[in-house]
Amino acid sequence: MFQDDALYSILMFCAAAWLFKMWLADLSNFRKSGEVVKGAFEGATPASGNLVIIGVIGALLLLSLHTSSEYAAGVAGEQTKVSAWALFSWCSAAFIEELIFRGYLVVKNRSVLALASSIFLFSFLFAAMHPFLWDYTVPEGGSLFAGKWSFDFSLQALLATLAVFECSLFFYILRFLPSNKYRSIIPCIAAHLTYNLGVFVIKLFSGFVEW
Repeated sequence: MFQDDALYSILMFCAAAWLFKMWLADLSNFRKSGEVVKGAFEGATPASGNLVIIGVIGALLLLSLHTSSEYAAGVAGEQTKVSAWALFSWCSAAFIEELIFRGYLVVKNRSVLALASSIFLFSFLFAAMHPFLWDYTVPEGGSLFAGKWSFDFSLQALLATLAVFECSLFFYILRFLPSNKYRSIIPCIAAHLTYNLGVFVIKLFSGFVEW
């Protein structure tokens, strides 16, 4: 997959860093003025430290649940191997995916039902976009359009997709908790980064990271 490619991972990390810098500028403007500037990035608002801690602890609990579920189902050894370069992609995704999904892809300022429905819909999309049930392989030396699709509906792939869906629900909850007064995505980013780093560490100690 693209995440294992060094060039792709570095470019994605640079893009995330560039976007994050602009996002931080909007956050700084909010702290100075106390209001969202027109055209500012979604969720570029402050959040309490307690909510960030809740996000981190919640992510670790979810990771523990998902890992133990894979071991209980006897499919922990079927997880995919990743390149060490994937760490850069996963760290980048913790910001970019939160900005896109928890920031923009949700119905806000309407009924509770509309909000909840959009959260479930976009969480399903978020899970489906992760390449567990599918894969697109480009042959060495071939063009991007010469690749082949393959599908995997094994128990391990289904559990991994379900785990991503559950994580997405949790990230959305963090943003729309009543205690998140300004609808900041900071707790979402913290939780997502914690989960991704946790997955990488588990893969590393399980021998599923290739150097």
